[in-house]
Amino acid sequence: MSGVSRDAIWYMVSRHSPTTGLADHGVLGPRTTGVHNTHLTGEDIELIGSTATGTCMCPTTERDLADGIGPAVALQRAGSPLSLGSDSHAVIDLFEEARAMELNERLRTRTRGHWTAAALLRAASADGHAALGRPDAGILEPGAPADLVTVALDSVRTAGPVPRLAAETAVFAASAADVRHTVVAGRHLVRDGHHASVDDVPGALARAIAALHH
Repeated sequence: MSGVSRDAIWYMVSRHSPTTGLADHGVLGPRTTGVHNTHLTGEDIELIGSTATGTCMCPTTERDLADGIGPAVALQRAGSPLSLGSDSHAVIDLFEEARAMELNERLRTRTRGHWTAAALLRAASADGHAALGRPDAGILEPGAPADLVTVALDSVRTAGPVPRLAAETAVFAASAADVRHTVVAGRHLVRDGHHASVDDVPGALARAIAALHH
């Protein structure tokens, strides 16, 4: 960049965030989902929202990395569809991701009720499928893939809920340990808490991890 002053270079760098760079190259849009979207300027949020670019929040990852709380509320208000993901090696639990998104906002704002339990469950299911290009999945209706889990309402975390508060119980009390059945495309992968094809899941996981260290 001979002939370009240091001040000019600084101006160009300071004027272009990664988000504006993506916008300049036509990357933003409804077929794109930004994972995390944590450190954004007001202009970034407007660009993401105005182009209907999705946002996949992974709160336990941000927490584990000390990365901060993403501007989920502002992004959604700007027009960015929200979904929830789990990409941390420390926690794989979409109930915890859903719970963390709401509780993080409570810590930040000192107010409650940013999302309903139903909205958080949708972000962890149907909206997540839509972000992956599968808007037909993640819903329970005729013609949709039979992808579902069941959650026990009699564990030490979930016992005693009023039936109409089952969604609230799942989001704010349950964990992955409370999942009793997992069905994918109509096929049972987990039945009554036991994996259909792996007898010793913790042992298999430990062996797989150990193999990576050799």
